[in-house]
Amino acid sequence: MQNKYIVWLALGLGVFGLLAVSIYRMKADKDVVYGSVSLPETISQFAADGENGIVNVKPDKGIGQLPVGEYTTRLWRTEREDDQGNTWALTGQSFGDQSLFEVNDSNQIKLDIGEPIIATVDARKSGSIYSFNQIIKGRLEEYIELTQNGARPQAPKLNIKNSDGTYNRTFSFEYG
Repeated sequence: MQNKYIVWLALGLGVFGLLAVSIYRMKADKDVVYGSVSLPETISQFAADGENGIVNVKPDKGIGQLPVGEYTTRLWRTEREDDQGNTWALTGQSFGDQSLFEVNDSNQIKLDIGEPIIATVDARKSGSIYSFNQIIKGRLEEYIELTQNGARPQAPKLNIKNSDGTYNRTFSFEYG
């Protein structure tokens, strides 16, 4: 019987604690001033680092809200589905200094992030050995991760042939 009262007391304190935290958050949210950020409509997720930590934004029709302040872009993400029902995602991250921006409550800031992305092949020669590396970057030089259904897709292939067609070989890239 005594354990029953302890359980009810613990539940009551827990509910009171949640209520107090909710009221505090509601009051704190009222004190926060927000500004608008315009993103390409294809961006489904956006995160920025600010003075109060990382802020995650789910844009609605290309518009996101951030507390007023200075930020650096942490990541952006866009997703599409192909004809076979596979979900392909591009995630941009590891930005340089070009990703600095400031949000204020009077003007909507436009962020030029997302597509197009640029895929290149870096070729290096060491003695008689050639090595190739695929690099995918975004418009702010951020690194791009490509996934299919949440995992890395099959590694791309590289076809090398000379001008007269006497050398024509296809190689597969390897991850890792």
